[in-house]
Order: sequence, then C-alpha cells, then structure tokens
Amino acid sequence: MKLHATYILLLLTLTWNVLRRVQRLACLGITGAMRTTPTNSVEALICLPPLELVVQSEARSAAHRLWSLGCWSYLHPNREHSNILMRLQQLDPIYNMGVDVMRPAYNFEPQYRVTMLTREDWSKATGAPPAVKGLVWFTDGFEMREGTGAEIYGQSVARRLSFSLGRYATVF
Repeated sequence: MKLHATYILLLLTLTWNVLRRVQRLACLGITGAMRTTPTNSVEALICLPPLELVVQSEARSAAHRLWSLGCWSYLHPNREHSNILMRLQQLDPIYNMGVDVMRPAYNFEPQYRVTMLTREDWSKATGAPPAVKGLVWFTDGFEMREGTGAEIYGQSVARRLSFSLGRYATVF
C-alpha cells in the first residue's frame, strides 16, 4: 500500500512539473519575455492566476457540483480530497445551500419521425403530402446576390420564419 501511495505521489509531482513547464512556456511565448524572467512575474503581467489556484478552484467547484447533485460521498473524511467540501462549507455558509442544477438525463429513443420525400415522390403525388399527426416543418436555404438565408415553415402551426445568414455564410 505504501508503494502504491508513493507511486501516485510521484505521478502527481511529475504531472505538476509538466503543467508548470507548459504554463511557463506559454507565458514566455505570449509576453516575449526572456527565459530568465521569473514565472510569477510573467503570470502577473498577463493577469494569469497561478496554476495551483486554478486547480484548487476547479476542485472546489467540482466538489460543490457533485454535492449538489447528490453524488458526493463523505466516505473518507480525513483524506485531502474528501475534505475539500467540508472546508469550503465551513469557510462560507453559502456553500451549504443547494443549487438549481439538474442531473443530465439522456433519452436516445426519438419521439419523432423524419420523413424525407424525394423529388419523384413530390412530382408523382397529387395535392398535398399525406396528413401526419403532430408538427410538420419544412426548411430551406437560399443564396442570392445579396447573401445567403434560411427559411423555416411550420405547416401545422402556420408559422414562417425567414432570416439572413449574411454575405459570407454558405448553405450549398
């Protein structure tokens, strides 16, 4: 177990060193400063918070989000990562309040049907397309000398919306 903890600590240290190096190179590239310029000075010049503070802020935010969704566990309260939320809630009582967050729910079964008629189907048909229960929408894109645009028409709700996409967008 001790060897496992040492290995994780070594990986975290190596990861921190790589992240610090990448952030330092980015800062030097952005400012054009010499390589002997201290990292903290370059970060201050471009208003970039220290990497440690950014990571801590993200950890606090994730802990609060998990707690508000009911996914946070106080299984190991004495460990550093488990005690982030307790320290945050003690520091500021606003973090004891719930938030207006919903757990994402995915439904991969569509509640609609898409019918694509070919040009032949339209030319053979007499009159309007067959009646369909629900909403029927038509979309179209167009290009003119002034620019491009799109149009949406809802047959069942009798709504039409046309709008410009500007000169440089293409629909074809």
